[in-house]
Amino acid sequence: MSRVSDARYELEQYEGTKPGEYQSQYQDKINDVMGQLDGMKTFQYDPTTDAAYTQYKNSATRQARFANENAQASASARTGGYGSSYGTQAGQNAYQNAMNSLSSATDSLYDQAFNQYTQKKANLKEQLSGYQQAEQQDYTRYQNELANWYNGLNYYQNKYNTASSEDQQRKSNWVSGVGTVLNLASKFLPLLFL
Repeated sequence: MSRVSDARYELEQYEGTKPGEYQSQYQDKINDVMGQLDGMKTFQYDPTTDAAYTQYKNSATRQARFANENAQASASARTGGYGSSYGTQAGQNAYQNAMNSLSSATDSLYDQAFNQYTQKKANLKEQLSGYQQAEQQDYTRYQNELANWYNGLNYYQNKYNTASSEDQQRKSNWVSGVGTVLNLASKFLPLLFL
């Protein structure tokens, strides 16, 4: 094979190695996390839907009733077994003190729920950032690979163009040389027959 044929073959072979279109490995994951973030509503806390609050409320209510009954029984025992307004008041105070703990527990449960909400949101944002960085790295790597391929394509195209030009120049020189020989022959040939 000639140099031109070899260069054309190398160029054609190299053209077949072009990287395909960019395929994202992370776009579905990015979309999923973004959907989760978009789906997160503004934080709201409803204690009636919180199982921990319901459990705590039931326990506090039992303790408050027990404290009420104990306070009234204790007051009744002091008055010789007769009920009194003092006993009723003491029972109500004990009940209220026990129920006050429910209010502080509600604040604590609110804080805990808010912290979980903000942590979940922060985790999703961190996950999104990680996927976006990985996507950018992959895309940059693809762009570099494609740029390198185009550099290689230019190399093989130049190699082919150079070989083709040199071949054309050789043919042109040969034709020119043949033309010169024929021209000289046409000048000297008549002299031979004189």
